[in-house]
Amino acid sequence: MASEVRVPTTGNAGEPVVLLKWNVQVGASVEAGEVLVSVETAKAVVEIEAPAAGTVLDIRFAEGDQAAEHEILALIGDPAEFVPAAGSRPDPATGSEPAAQTSPAPMPKATPAEPPLGSGRMRVSPRARRLATERGLDITSLTGSGPLGRVLIADVVAAPVSAASTSSTTPDTAAGAAAPTATTVPVRGARKVTAQRMHASLQETAQVTLTRYADADVLLSYARRLRATADLDGDVRIGINDLVLFATSRAVAKHPEANSWFSWDGIKRFDDVNLGFAVDTGQALLVPVIRSANTLALAALASQARALIERARSGKITDEEMNGGTFTVSNLGGLGIHWFTPVLNPPQTCILGVGAAHQTHPEVPAQVPLSLTFDHRALDGASAATLLGSIATAIERVDTLSA
Repeated sequence: MASEVRVPTTGNAGEPVVLLKWNVQVGASVEAGEVLVSVETAKAVVEIEAPAAGTVLDIRFAEGDQAAEHEILALIGDPAEFVPAAGSRPDPATGSEPAAQTSPAPMPKATPAEPPLGSGRMRVSPRARRLATERGLDITSLTGSGPLGRVLIADVVAAPVSAASTSSTTPDTAAGAAAPTATTVPVRGARKVTAQRMHASLQETAQVTLTRYADADVLLSYARRLRATADLDGDVRIGINDLVLFATSRAVAKHPEANSWFSWDGIKRFDDVNLGFAVDTGQALLVPVIRSANTLALAALASQARALIERARSGKITDEEMNGGTFTVSNLGGLGIHWFTPVLNPPQTCILGVGAAHQTHPEVPAQVPLSLTFDHRALDGASAATLLGSIATAIERVDTLSA
């Protein structure tokens, strides 16, 4: 009996995955545990392995397609025991159909998403068809670049949009000017989840932001000394962001009202600080969590932060590594930003925004801008202001905190 290769649990209420790359084709022999395909979930890129050794009998989704949670992506087994249903999906690499085998007991097969070969109908990916409709394009006028001439989303993006199809939506066209060219990027995967959560956060919480400076001279000089020591001894390199995370974890641990989750059933206050920190992966914003950050030595915290950043940017980070945060830090200082308003990551009640350390005048100390957004349902302004003051003091004395 054939083994089914299914979409794993995505961890985000059944959000579909996007097929990124197949490493095998129909007819290939694979070993148990071999990586068959990589997919993009709501939070990361996941590699799906073969559940058993055998031959790839069928592949049901092409690269770029979306597949629902637990959907069958492929079948692996003995070719002598398998008969493909009419209209089986072509091999993603070669575009060829799997060879039919004889068997008195064919495997059950889902209804094909596309017409069988020879039906006279075009082969079009669902996303390509939707985008063509949005752009007002005649799908039959496009030449597909996919297997067996299948029209892919890239073909739709590359097709010129006629003036007739954009006149109702582009004011310049109506006035006689040329319509600007544009590329539509699907809102999916991690980007879609980030957008949904940010929108829900602003709608469902009572967010207020307080700002202040912290003296940054000690922070900057300590970072330079640690960097020089690491270069000489080969130790873990500790940067400014590591010091900010370290100082913040110590300060927040003293304010359980801010190290909390809000629910109408009750506000849950935590003893340890599971410190989330925002990481830009180039695709979307991810928030790994350093567990019990307030109990870690500086070098251990920096080491964990570095490992989580690498896993997030390589698409290897897991849902577990991003769940359970009790307080979050978002640092845009490396991008030259001074002030910004960070958005809460519910059910957390606080998030700290950190800007670039700078001097307003050569004669004055360097300062680092701090922005604390808090949920006014969980704590009041005075408590939030006290917390922000504690964080500023911890940053100003970070060298003694790690002694």
